Amino acid sequence: MFFNKNIKWIAFIVIAYMLIALIWWSVLLYTKNAELYAANMQIMTELQGSNSGALESLTEKFKRQKGMIIGEGLTFGLMLVIGILLIIRSYNKELQTAQKENNFLLSITHELKSPIASIQLILDTFKKRTLKPTLFEELNDNALEETSRLNALVGNLLYANKLNYGQEYHFEVLDLSTELSDVVNHLKKSHQNIQFDIGIEEGIMANVDIDAIRIALNNLLENAIKYSSHSKVIGVDLHQNKTIELQIKDQGVGIPAEEKSKIFSKFYRVGNEDTRDTKGTGLGLYICKEIVEGHDGDIRVLDNKPKGSIFKITLPKYYG
Repeated sequence: MFFNKNIKWIAFIVIAYMLIALIWWSVLLYTKNAELYAANMQIMTELQGSNSGALESLTEKFKRQKGMIIGEGLTFGLMLVIGILLIIRSYNKELQTAQKENNFLLSITHELKSPIASIQLILDTFKKRTLKPTLFEELNDNALEETSRLNALVGNLLYANKLNYGQEYHFEVLDLSTELSDVVNHLKKSHQNIQFDIGIEEGIMANVDIDAIRIALNNLLENAIKYSSHSKVIGVDLHQNKTIELQIKDQGVGIPAEEKSKIFSKFYRVGNEDTRDTKGTGLGLYICKEIVEGHDGDIRVLDNKPKGSIFKITLPKYYG
């Protein structure tokens, strides 16, 4: 970071020098051109008199040169300013990307270590102690939940890497209503404190990549669960008209208006990195967006009333 700051200041010094040099040479060239015009006018006047057509020609030439100097100076200055702004914009973007990647590495380290440590502790407990059946079953369920969480995390990492190299989708006809119901039922088992308000229209078929859509559905629902710490009700609505529409509604903290355009960016996470207490890597919504757009669909976030968020997915209708 110290090195980056030094480079930034050196760049600003070089840019300032270039601007000063441009202004100096423009003024100098303009002044010398005026002095040359005055000297030539004096010589022409002495040689040919004040009524000579040569004086008018000389004046016109001076005016053209003056215009060229001013025009080229302004053009060069404008190009320099535009270049400076683009460099600063690119620099700031690189810094933001580097910061996001650094935050991602910190979060992914924690996200990987946490379930591994939990699983290891449970296995050590099984090895060293004889447990009552109820306690054994509870710890076993916890281990399975942590394993599922770890599997989903690794799956997101692998899928995000695939997206970097251009994911190819293999489309098949899927009963989306049944698939969504299966995903919700699976999450009910691992999140028994969550209440799902389900409104799924039956028999909705879609031409999709099954594995990709399953990942998108899981990520969206897990995201809703993660940000519903105060209210444990999540709405799941699926219906079709001219298009297939899916809405995942939570009553959580909501998303500030200024962050709605950023949440689908890679590694981006809502809120301040120093005060955030929710888990995550910043990949889930990015993967959802890429998958939905890869299916010629659209995903957007809306405000839920009176609180929370609605993630709305639109997919092309399958006509058979």
